[in-house]
Amino acid sequence: MNSGEPCWSCGDPARHSSALNVRLRREEGGGAFPGVIIVAYRKTKIRVPLCARCKKVWRPALRSRMLAMWSLTLGLILIPSALIMGGLMAFYYQSGKVFAIAAGVAVAIGGIAVAVGLPAYRAQDRHPEGLRHPHSHPRVVALTDSGFGILN
Repeated sequence: MNSGEPCWSCGDPARHSSALNVRLRREEGGGAFPGVIIVAYRKTKIRVPLCARCKKVWRPALRSRMLAMWSLTLGLILIPSALIMGGLMAFYYQSGKVFAIAAGVAVAIGGIAVAVGLPAYRAQDRHPEGLRHPHSHPRVVALTDSGFGILN
């Protein structure tokens, strides 16, 4: 069933079930208590009309963006954590072997994060010829220009 509006990406009739909900978030003013910082976020989503063909075409690029964000973020968190824990354990046990093991784990985590995240990061920029990206929708662009970040 068509929704009566054109597909943002190609201009064909859009399907309501194929629409993409672009989730956005912006940090708003928070508050602070002694020793506690509160950060408030404003979340919203924009419905971008797509036809079934365009949703299928854009799915790999949008998924690779999420995969790249998650793998690189987890790598950035886990690598220093492994090194810090290895350093603390080496200090406690007074052994250089523990730190060497932790450094090896950190390198392995970093290698996996880069091996997964880098190809996904490169794939997100491959746009199908002649189609407009869902993130270029005017309402999405207006919100990103006002400080919102795209979550998906």
